Amino acid sequence: MRAFLTFFASLIIAGTLATASEAGMRQGGGHGGGGMFGGRGEGRFRPRPMPERFIPEPPPPRGPNSLGAGWRQQQDEARQGVRQGQMAPLGRVIEGIRRRMPGRQLDAGIEYRGDRPVYRVRWVTARGRRVDYIVDAATGAILGDR
Repeated sequence: MRAFLTFFASLIIAGTLATASEAGMRQGGGHGGGGMFGGRGEGRFRPRPMPERFIPEPPPPRGPNSLGAGWRQQQDEARQGVRQGQMAPLGRVIEGIRRRMPGRQLDAGIEYRGDRPVYRVRWVTARGRRVDYIVDAATGAILGDR
């Protein structure tokens, strides 16, 4: 990778120097006004444009949060529920899922099953499989996964 970056940087520098040299020759700053080999523009190094495959693509635009527009309200609701003792802390829920299935959390949010709040925890396993866990927000018990 380092060799590629060095090569890429040298191409950029060579192109910049050639362009500056060419501009100087057009303004009469070249040797004898005729370029490197005495002719008018013959034999000069002209950098070719880089093929498109070497031009890095811009990063994809970031979309909205996967939990939807109300994610901040969900966070506030969860904090308030934990403070009042009505909801299990999400950290404890995540640890329970981690003991059950090694992996990491992608995101989490609050949903309602009837009038009962549940956490939906999106999880990716150590093998790369995505699992959505439904957890009772009051007790922290895992109700199901899919």
